[in-house]
Amino acid sequence: MGIHIKICGIHPAYLDYLRAYDPLVSLDPKHNRKFVGIIFEVNGHKYYAPLSSPKPKHRTIPDRAVDVVKIDGGKLGVINLNNMIPVHKSAIIDIDISHVADVQYRGLLTNQALFIRSNEQAIKKKASRLYSIVKSQKQPKLNARCCNYIALEAALFGYNIVPAASQDVAASKEE
Repeated sequence: MGIHIKICGIHPAYLDYLRAYDPLVSLDPKHNRKFVGIIFEVNGHKYYAPLSSPKPKHRTIPDRAVDVVKIDGGKLGVINLNNMIPVHKSAIIDIDISHVADVQYRGLLTNQALFIRSNEQAIKKKASRLYSIVKSQKQPKLNARCCNYIALEAALFGYNIVPAASQDVAASKEE
């Protein structure tokens, strides 16, 4: 059955490590982005997909888009499956939504979590489908905007750094 989807953060050092294997791994040039997303299982690996706060463009994304999950029609943001990455357990930062200081952001995360829980199977199915399509290399335009899951899975086994301390990735709203 696999693991249940949960909201979490990812240590930036892990993202830096993976970026050496795939430049499409999320990058924060200002070093202030909060890497909050979801963990689920694809191809026997834990995968992380970043959440994005609501933006007007999210409502115009077609529902049939294979690389994005619109959360409540885009009103609550999206899950960027194109940026999903295999994740090492030591890179996961647990998030307790009830401890998020910003009330508005806490409300957004709570609503996103409720949607995600009620649509868990559909999200996992869409992620698995995207994984298969990207792995097949049959859609060059899609592959160009998705991480290289196979290369990142291979890199996963080389990561053995255990971060010294957790950091509060959900302390403030994503810019």
